[in-house]
Amino acid sequence: MAVVVQFLVRKFVDSLAEEGDAELPFSSHFYDMRAGLEKAATSSTNTDELRECMYELNNLLSQCRMLTNRPITRSCYFSPSEAWLSNKVKQRVIAVKRRVLQCVQNDDPNGDATASPEENATTAGFSRWSTSWVEQSRVYGFDQQLAELESRAFGNSSPGRLTGVGIVGMGGIGKTALAQLVFNSPLARRRFFPRIWVCLSRTSCIGKDVRKEVLQSILMALGLEEEFILAIDSLGDLELAVHEQLKGKRYLIVFDDVWNIDDWYANVAGHANALSRGEQLPNGLVLGLPKERGGVVVVTSRQEQAAEMMVGKGSVYRVQPLADRESAWAIFMDALNKERQPIDLAAINDLKEEILQTCGGLPSMAKAMADIFAKSLTLPASTSSQELKLE
Repeated sequence: MAVVVQFLVRKFVDSLAEEGDAELPFSSHFYDMRAGLEKAATSSTNTDELRECMYELNNLLSQCRMLTNRPITRSCYFSPSEAWLSNKVKQRVIAVKRRVLQCVQNDDPNGDATASPEENATTAGFSRWSTSWVEQSRVYGFDQQLAELESRAFGNSSPGRLTGVGIVGMGGIGKTALAQLVFNSPLARRRFFPRIWVCLSRTSCIGKDVRKEVLQSILMALGLEEEFILAIDSLGDLELAVHEQLKGKRYLIVFDDVWNIDDWYANVAGHANALSRGEQLPNGLVLGLPKERGGVVVVTSRQEQAAEMMVGKGSVYRVQPLADRESAWAIFMDALNKERQPIDLAAINDLKEEILQTCGGLPSMAKAMADIFAKSLTLPASTSSQELKLE
């Protein structure tokens, strides 16, 4: 994994250098991370943690580039809100900065990872972020698993109940991609409105109470005004507000990347709808999710117990590594071609078996390997294939 980390660090440093004098949002945080990474990243003892950080960091840098080009509006409608988007990106930049500097500090006994008050306040913020958008033409090998998930999610959907589906598996195996495919499937588009995507990330497992933020995200996705959302102070009132906005609707909601959670998140699909006759449901997320018209709740998590708590043990689907080696190879080659670098394809094909064995059926590893090879097997115009060497 060390070579993957080294490449990701190099990619971040090079991308940041390309920004030059451009006014990149939150640039001071990025430059602080670069200074630390250039000294210690390649010898990190926290390889797995740093690898996750670097994936996040490169994604955040791309998002900040997009923020630079986004038009600034004063609209108070959130679909999504420019102001909220910028704030969330900032929280995630600060959170991943703290994690990166912690890895650096572990390498350097003289290092100083002291954080500013702002960083301490937002360290528990989102350290990973996902959206419902997926480029379906670049997703390979999930046809069978997608069909099974769609059967579970849509096969028993009926008024008066919610169908729960938990998608679980190790990091990088494709849980979020599968949830995105379900979310954007033609069947989901025809049957459910609204469709809502909520990324929980690692917030709950590092101590921050984000229950209000989860409910606010749902209200934001439903298009409510900022002033209305922020004026609701109590958790109970937010639960009721979400319930009122979803009442009478047949909706699909995805909770992506769930980690450690408490009873507030429990059994969101299991209770019968009981508000119509005055029967009280337990306080919690379940209170905000009405069931009159039916609907689907999809949960993705690396932790099977967390998914079971939300949707029930019998509703958990375990994602498997790609069994089709050619699908893994298609992911690798697609990512490699995306780099648009002159590559010695003969050398790549000679290493096919070794590459596929290293990937182990994990889509994320296939993409990471493609990134590495795009850098290390680039063929200069003056270089013949006989002279080609791995760096």
